[in-house]
Amino acid sequence: MTVSQHNDKMTDLNDNADPRALKRVSIGNTSIEVEVMIYRQPLGSLKPLVIVNSIDLPMPPSREFCEQMWEAGHQVVFIRRPGFGRTADLPSILLDSQEVKNLAPIGAETALLKLLVDSMGLKDFVLMGLGTSNSICFRLAQICPEVALSIYANPLFHPAIWDVIRPAWLRRMIRQTLLSKSGLKIAVRGLRAVLRRDPVWFYKQFCQKSPGDTAYVTSNLGDFQQAGLHLQRISSETMYYELQTALIEDVHWQASVTRASNAIILSGAETTRKWKRKITKEADRLGLPIVFAPAGDLFVPYVSPDTLRDILEGRLRDSETADCKTLSL
Repeated sequence: MTVSQHNDKMTDLNDNADPRALKRVSIGNTSIEVEVMIYRQPLGSLKPLVIVNSIDLPMPPSREFCEQMWEAGHQVVFIRRPGFGRTADLPSILLDSQEVKNLAPIGAETALLKLLVDSMGLKDFVLMGLGTSNSICFRLAQICPEVALSIYANPLFHPAIWDVIRPAWLRRMIRQTLLSKSGLKIAVRGLRAVLRRDPVWFYKQFCQKSPGDTAYVTSNLGDFQQAGLHLQRISSETMYYELQTALIEDVHWQASVTRASNAIILSGAETTRKWKRKITKEADRLGLPIVFAPAGDLFVPYVSPDTLRDILEGRLRDSETADCKTLSL
């Protein structure tokens, strides 16, 4: 499918005047749909920066961020995964507890995103995962030769993340989802009640250890109001899948794969010392460079766009230089 055919296939979800308008996109020849934002659509000549949402924020990055990337030569493409917006969850059989523990939904989402990338005609693009979407992006990069660079922002390598989750009541709520199906339903009801009352307050509580994240919330109140609405709609099955993904060690992150890839880990300096030690140790094991941006944590790429821009310019330039050397040989 050509880019123009793809653009004709997209269904409007927002005002066309909004450069961050989300559109519903059919994946390949299937009946499955996801929501996609192409900044200043349609796809143009700039290098695509494809961002896949985490559970933390099922919303596109701010208009200011998208514009900064545009000026740096990158067109932001945001993909909202199944179950997070106005589209259906993954098939229920994939969200069964045993299948989740076997990481089957991650494999299914990877295959769906590959079909989406192909149908959109995306070429030579940068892929950026956030939090719980990084395991999907890691797999997508392995099967998609069009990924020029992978950026893993706050990847969750190991299940020992409890000390990072604050405040304490939110940590208790998340733990409750792991105890039983009844505990999961109670926790989801509690989350919905908090989000109905004041989603901005919820996000500021969630971001309290990072002044950069808190400032990003304050500067984009409308986005976080909408994020609260989307999280209220999330099913208990999708919530279980996302939280279990964060808590199950993904053994497929292997140094034999990562050392040969053009990839980098991005984290924010505004996090706990324990988290910094763990993520640095894992980066060393995988042979991946790691960058700590001066501000931000959960939303570090959006809070520190200058750091992201430096990564894009440096890693892509190095990659092009290496390609030229190979060709000259």
